[in-house]
Amino acid sequence: MASTNQSPFYQRAEQEYISATTDDERIACLEIMIKECPKHKSSENMLKNLTLRLKRLKNSVQRQKKSGKGGKAGIKKADMQVVLAGFTNSGKSSLFSLLTGLKTKIAQTKFTTYEPKLGTTHFEDAPIQIVDLPSFPNHDKSLVNSTDTIILVIDSLDQIKESEKFLYRSKAKIIILYNKEDLLSETQKRKIKSNLQSKFKKYDFFLFSSEKPDKIKINKLKEKIFQTFPVIRIYTKEPRKAPSKEPMIVNENTTVSGAAEKILKGMSKIIKKTKVWGPSSKFGGQQVGLNHILKDKDILEFQTT
Repeated sequence: MASTNQSPFYQRAEQEYISATTDDERIACLEIMIKECPKHKSSENMLKNLTLRLKRLKNSVQRQKKSGKGGKAGIKKADMQVVLAGFTNSGKSSLFSLLTGLKTKIAQTKFTTYEPKLGTTHFEDAPIQIVDLPSFPNHDKSLVNSTDTIILVIDSLDQIKESEKFLYRSKAKIIILYNKEDLLSETQKRKIKSNLQSKFKKYDFFLFSSEKPDKIKINKLKEKIFQTFPVIRIYTKEPRKAPSKEPMIVNENTTVSGAAEKILKGMSKIIKKTKVWGPSSKFGGQQVGLNHILKDKDILEFQTT
């Protein structure tokens, strides 16, 4: 693939395509190359070839998934997944332990995280999968490119631009977590916030200290993470019984039918009656149809007989 007169983003994606080791990485590169490819007569054949190659790769990945051969070994993506990324000694592992309660190797020496570590945190009662990645540049590219949300852990503003070299293919929502807040004066904090708001406004940000954690701040961070996902929590109940303690996670604007299908494929076809309590109902126990749109923290009761 020729890169003559192509943008720097195209050229970088092309080089990474050549060195890619997985189909998912190649797909991410091709999508950027197609986006950056000039849309004029002389580049029509190039664009056509790129599009055809992308289609073939996506079909190949789909076939692998159906055969059970696709996906990252050992990491089954949950309804909500957040990846911790950053440079060595930024405090990722400490943050992972705070959020998940799991012990992990923490040291002042460089690159103490050698492979992705998996855990779970909860916002209120919703489980969120947390993956602690090895530091840049030894991170797992496929996880960075496929995850929903990335917490970029930094302790210097200079690290943001450097990190973008490793994140530019990702479509995830990014929260910049400026760690080691306890080492900053109030004046330094104000300057950092001002810089983040003016120069990096496309990112959400959060000042934090993983060495001197504050319970209120930890809960606020969990809430900020949860808000990056376009999902709602739905509880289910049986007649005359209490609702489930852990919610089912579904996309925003999910209908009763969609929620039923997530519980069991084909379930929506055997439902006789549905009652709903919560924000989407006019009153508690309202009987609704399959097309009723649900809202966060609704409670559903299905009757199938």
